[in-house]
Amino acid sequence: MSAYNIVQDVIIAALVFFSALYVLRRLLPKWMRARQEALATLLSKPSRPYPVRKLGVFLMPGESAGGGCGSGCSTCSTCESNPEAGAETELKAKPLEFQRHI
Repeated sequence: MSAYNIVQDVIIAALVFFSALYVLRRLLPKWMRARQEALATLLSKPSRPYPVRKLGVFLMPGESAGGGCGSGCSTCSTCESNPEAGAETELKAKPLEFQRHI
């Protein structure tokens, strides 16, 4: 194997690895957060060398901003904690309209 083939394989492997991480983070965010926290906790043990502990602190996920209803973010104007959403939360039923395409 030439050096070119080795470099090419390393670059392709890195691209596949980071693509898989991206997909997992987008499709399974809670699972990925738990795995990241477990890895960071494992690396942050006091018995580890200083650079490894610093890496563990760096990998520790931050506090989630929380975006569920009741969080008080009031960005969607539909949360219970939003006082302006009181009267507007009732949905009005609209009749279905069928159109015939000829």
